Amino acid sequence: MSDPVFDLPRELATTPVPRESAFRLLRRRDFRTLFLAVSVSELGDAVQYIALMWFALQKAGPLGVVAVRLADSLPAFFFGLHGGLAADRWSRKKLMIGSDLVRAAVLVPVAVAGLSGSLPLWGLVVAAFLLEAATSYFAPAYGATIPTLVDRENVQSANALVQATTQALSVGGWALAAVLLTFMPVSTFFAVDASSFFISALLIMRLPARAARSAEAVAPRVREGIAALKPFPALSIGVFAMGIAMTITTGTWIGGVPTFIQKTLHHGASGFSLVMIGFAIGSIVVGAVLARVPVKNKARASLWAWAIYLPAYGLIAFATSLPMAFAGAVGSGLGESASLVLLDSAAQEDAPDHVLGRVLGLISLVHRGAHATGLLLVSPLFAVLPAREVFAAAAIAVPLVGLGGVVLASRATRTAALGTP
Repeated sequence: MSDPVFDLPRELATTPVPRESAFRLLRRRDFRTLFLAVSVSELGDAVQYIALMWFALQKAGPLGVVAVRLADSLPAFFFGLHGGLAADRWSRKKLMIGSDLVRAAVLVPVAVAGLSGSLPLWGLVVAAFLLEAATSYFAPAYGATIPTLVDRENVQSANALVQATTQALSVGGWALAAVLLTFMPVSTFFAVDASSFFISALLIMRLPARAARSAEAVAPRVREGIAALKPFPALSIGVFAMGIAMTITTGTWIGGVPTFIQKTLHHGASGFSLVMIGFAIGSIVVGAVLARVPVKNKARASLWAWAIYLPAYGLIAFATSLPMAFAGAVGSGLGESASLVLLDSAAQEDAPDHVLGRVLGLISLVHRGAHATGLLLVSPLFAVLPAREVFAAAAIAVPLVGLGGVVLASRATRTAALGTP
């Protein structure tokens, strides 16, 4: 599992595999096109996110924000697996284009209603649900397309580059939205996001059909995608562990960080924004490192990554100043983003192409659906317990989930190698 005593785990060591640097991958026309499409839509999403939360807060206060957050989390449960099925059955290119066009079409009437002053909160909730539903179809199709554009040995670099770029764009989008909100109506940002999805769809149309086609000739089934994970116990356990860890981390982050910043550290919206930027910086750093440093056993390394939450959430739990909370947020971004990039890359390397969409759909369901389970199961704890205690408990629980997964994965791998039941 690891080299003696103080050495790094072998899963985190580099391995000499033939691969291209992340920036060399951008010389590939098709990958560059998809990269630009995702980047444009991510920037639009970042600007729109600020508008969405601010509009919900103005309409109904904190309960409005919770309602919108639930609406953009629940669709993963309803459509995540079917999105993976669709990615294995139909043209992945057409699926991505269709998802972008649906998201743009949803945002246009939202922008019009908002600019005319007739957008109710329920309309915003419905829009958030539809946007996430469309994303549940885009994400598996996009993830299953990456290996065909960069080759399987380069998926880690490609995923890490996209992760670092989108997080950097998120920071830029949040900052831009904060400035523009001082003199522009909130609903303008919905129109900006709609435009970003139209641009993304136009860019994806440039991909050759063969670059994003499905390999499945007959109607696929969900159980085939789940069965495809059986030869890869570390990957299976990594997906399961992500569901538990993300439920804890998203529930504490969404429900606890704003409360902690306001009531414990006595800072306002600017303090919360700074902590959010800290999380993004952690994600950017992970992307930059993983774009250059290949990891051998990605699935198992994704389990090790949850251990970063011990110092990260520990810093937040004992923070007496905003810089300490900021440092904890950076660590949180490191842990979550490392686990997600490595788990996606493990699936893209190991899962056969004809079931890859379903495997990635399952990961998307677990990752995005955990926002809803976290809101429902963990966030309410902040109403009855001090924020420091909840973050301290999470700082212990999340690494235990990861380390427990490492033990189970090691045992399952040894059992499979010995051929014993």
